[in-house]
Amino acid sequence: MAPRTSRRRATEDDAPAPTQTQRRRRDDTPDDDDVDMEDEQEDRGSGSLEQLSKGLVRYAISCEYSRKPIKRQDINEKVLGSHTRMFKEVFARANSELMEVFGMQMMELPKAERVTVRQKRTAAASQSQSTATSLWVLQTILPEQYRIPEIIGPSRPGADDDVNREDAYVGLYTMVIALITISGGRIPEGKLDRAFRRMNADQSTPLGSKDKTLATMAKDGYIASVKEEEAVDYIVGPRGKVEIGREGFANFVRLMYGADEDQEELEKRIERTLNVADAFNGSAAPVEAAAASQAAGRKRGRPRRDEDADDE
Repeated sequence: MAPRTSRRRATEDDAPAPTQTQRRRRDDTPDDDDVDMEDEQEDRGSGSLEQLSKGLVRYAISCEYSRKPIKRQDINEKVLGSHTRMFKEVFARANSELMEVFGMQMMELPKAERVTVRQKRTAAASQSQSTATSLWVLQTILPEQYRIPEIIGPSRPGADDDVNREDAYVGLYTMVIALITISGGRIPEGKLDRAFRRMNADQSTPLGSKDKTLATMAKDGYIASVKEEEAVDYIVGPRGKVEIGREGFANFVRLMYGADEDQEELEKRIERTLNVADAFNGSAAPVEAAAASQAAGRKRGRPRRDEDADDE
């Protein structure tokens, strides 16, 4: 009978595969095809400027695809890893590549508006006046003549049956931002509800119910809800200001009115509307006066609700 030690050695020699698998897992060799992208970015080794900037370009595009803001904290964690001191150089290089190759640039989102009485008082008493947010989104820099559907399609194209859904979403949040701007930068919930009824979208939209659609717009940063006492109003969100902005609103209104309208008068009305909205967003008036003005606006709007109900 063979000794037990010899039998044990023979068993180990006959089964080399588990030993190799365990060794490969311990060594974690880079030849493994299933390496996680984040692990690969963290283990870049030399961390060259070219490699890190390419990683930031990929990360920025992936964020835009899902309409997520590009956060500095996430850039440090998912792209730079142990090379956070190179942030400025990597950011500038990646932004340059985005502009030259993709016709886009990373644009910083503005800070949230202080619209309620409490928010304005807090902002006035705060010592910090910094406007930096460390949040960015991609913005096109293509010349106007190239901003056509054949070149710029939906931001998240999918299957054929999803294209119309995406187009409808773009149209809806553009319309809502335009309504907020026309209302002076802030629109009451009731007034927005009436607008949805006129668009036959008060019950359902291509994205689901009206409430779900508004919640999606708020989540993506196109609009923001403001609750003050019992009233709920909507204002333009940070992404809405960057993605649509003054020029986007003006082009939308020009398209809606068409070429038959008196262009000179239309441009004057557009400019007046934008100036009123900008004055609301950057108003330095006392908060009590602003609150009184908003309350008066709501009171003036109440009789119109009855007229609209009669029209319907």
